[in-house]
Amino acid sequence: MDVPTSLASFALSGYGIAPAEHLLALPGFWPAYYGPTWDGFADEPELFGADAADVDAAAEALYDATEIWPAFCLPLAGGHLVWIVQVTLSDDPGTSYLITHPDWRRHGHLASIEGHFSGPGLSWPELVAVADSAPADAEGIRDPDLRLLLLLPAFGDADVPVEEAVERIAGALTAVGVSRAAAPAAAERFLDHPFWDGPTWTVQGPSPLSGSDARPSPLAMCDGRYSPRTVRLGPAVTPDQERALADALAGGLRPGDQPFAR
Repeated sequence: MDVPTSLASFALSGYGIAPAEHLLALPGFWPAYYGPTWDGFADEPELFGADAADVDAAAEALYDATEIWPAFCLPLAGGHLVWIVQVTLSDDPGTSYLITHPDWRRHGHLASIEGHFSGPGLSWPELVAVADSAPADAEGIRDPDLRLLLLLPAFGDADVPVEEAVERIAGALTAVGVSRAAAPAAAERFLDHPFWDGPTWTVQGPSPLSGSDARPSPLAMCDGRYSPRTVRLGPAVTPDQERALADALAGGLRPGDQPFAR
């Protein structure tokens, strides 16, 4: 899978970006991936059926690459792609959650887990919709459980339905090797994000100013102080492109698309 031009410029000079879906098969992948956000998981690799050596090997693959930044691509409706990029700079490593579209000149920013973190980038309804709406035959990661688990660090929502969320996250965790007995308690830990707490999401209504022709954004906006989505998401996209993006984040499928079949 080729990295779009609008994303390639995200990498600094001397670095490249390449899909790294194969890393998901590493035994220590999930505790290593969650370590920068929920560091307790890296200390409990046995929860995922791994050991400390597995976590070290996965962390090296994720965070110590020298020239090529590993990335995970999640296709959405309408040609949109979410890219999770592991930035492996020695002095400022992190994970960036970005979104691209063939018609955009540059990428949009959802969240980042690093020293200068930003987020959240997804509400609970968007997280679930994106996880469940991979178009059929699209390149990239299409499995709903993997998509949900990969996006959890970018999610935050004060209005999350706790029982529903725990059940859904626990189901995804069992799919990657966590026992059914341990999965619910582990799932609850993802609802307590150490970088942002209690952000809420709202969709703009019509302008109250008489005579104003300004169109409200169809995208939900976040009141979290660190969230990129306190303003309209998207790199100077047109109103039609913004509507298409809102549809994609809501799980909308275009004619001819089919959702991923479990």
